[in-house]
Amino acid sequence: MTRSFAREFLAPSAGALLAAAMAASPATGASSHDPRGVWLRPEGGVQFSFYDCENGKLCAKVVAAQSAEDRSAIGAVILRGARQTGPNEWSGRLFNVDDGKTYDGFITVESATRLTLKGCLWGMLCSDETWTRVSAPPAAHAMVDDLR
Repeated sequence: MTRSFAREFLAPSAGALLAAAMAASPATGASSHDPRGVWLRPEGGVQFSFYDCENGKLCAKVVAAQSAEDRSAIGAVILRGARQTGPNEWSGRLFNVDDGKTYDGFITVESATRLTLKGCLWGMLCSDETWTRVSAPPAAHAMVDDLR
């Protein structure tokens, strides 16, 4: 894959992980500290949906991609079981589609339109990117973690 989101997202490089970034327009009605909804990574045009799963925890999966090479990852769950650790912070496990490995992940909602995702290897080699909201969260019953 050339410059796919999966290689750049959580791929170890020079002692650090590369994470993903998203950008989009704000959704009306979303809480300023609610990560649930769809977020866009501008580089590569990959969209991720953050949703409730696993007894109130937070998960995220790939829901759209511009490049044909990234479209094969649609449906892949990249974040599982993130627990809220503060008013606008969550921590969980991030899955790298390319290498099949799981890393420590941290999500911080900066505003209603900006979310920062940080991936860490061994708890100390970290990298982050800022994503922007595409849409508000769907109805509670609309997203289900399929755990495939």
